[in-house]
Amino acid sequence: MSTCNTKQNALCKSLGPDYRIRTIDLERCIYRDFGNGFDVEVSGTHTTSERKTATIYLWYNARTIAKIVSDVKRDDIGKVVDELYKLTCELLADGELCEEKIRELRRTRSL
Repeated sequence: MSTCNTKQNALCKSLGPDYRIRTIDLERCIYRDFGNGFDVEVSGTHTTSERKTATIYLWYNARTIAKIVSDVKRDDIGKVVDELYKLTCELLADGELCEEKIRELRRTRSL
């Protein structure tokens, strides 16, 4: 097993049992399915560098990117993903989720 795999596996394990490694677009990423139609892909973690930041993609129905959070430090990945999960729960609690809401979410800068 490569050093990159070992470090990424350790990071994934530290995030908790809801996370797993998955290959997406030929990249080995950390993945979490929220179970509510949304899931996240954590890209940029297959590296030996502890300082390299990640990009987190929030997907809706596995085909529409709802939000992108860039330059996430390794120590902040779990917190950012938890904030995205809360955001998705709030969106779904407001009623029917439509493409308009997804586009609006994508345009907003903050979580």
